[in-house]
Amino acid sequence: MPRYREMQEAELNAEQRRIYDDCKSGPRGFVPPPVHIWLNSPGLADHAHQLGAHARFGTPFTPKQSEIAILLTARYWTAQFEWAAHVRLALKAGMEQAVIDAIAERRAPHFADADDQLVYDFVHTYYERHRIDDALYDRMVKRWGVKGAVDLAGLLGYYSFVSAALNVFEVPVPEGAQPLPG
Repeated sequence: MPRYREMQEAELNAEQRRIYDDCKSGPRGFVPPPVHIWLNSPGLADHAHQLGAHARFGTPFTPKQSEIAILLTARYWTAQFEWAAHVRLALKAGMEQAVIDAIAERRAPHFADADDQLVYDFVHTYYERHRIDDALYDRMVKRWGVKGAVDLAGLLGYYSFVSAALNVFEVPVPEGAQPLPG
């Protein structure tokens, strides 16, 4: 029996419907798979989708920089749906296919933009060491302030949370998408 299914509007109770409508009318413009999962726990869904809107759209990072962090997170957790969904968004944000391929293959990509490189270094270092050393932290704070460090750490936490939901509930990759190697 499949673990994941999209919640149908007709089956939602009033609390779920409010969250569904809030998500649909927000910056995403639709209700993504993790929210369909979380709607089974409306209290969680309400907070999670709002956190997600901030993590994705309310930080000082460009869409490309956010996608660097999201793809690294999807790769770290081998979150197949997240990877497939965000490859498309990364390309739309101007990320080169060679960078996406390097992340998929767990190789270090080259970034011409120093800010993109800093986001990559911060996220990659965190997933590799589960810590950020003082020099890298200082570079992040010098560029984006403590708020930027908090927002990027929050983005990593949020998309790790998303990865857990997608992986536990075995959300399939969209038709035609290439899954990550194990």
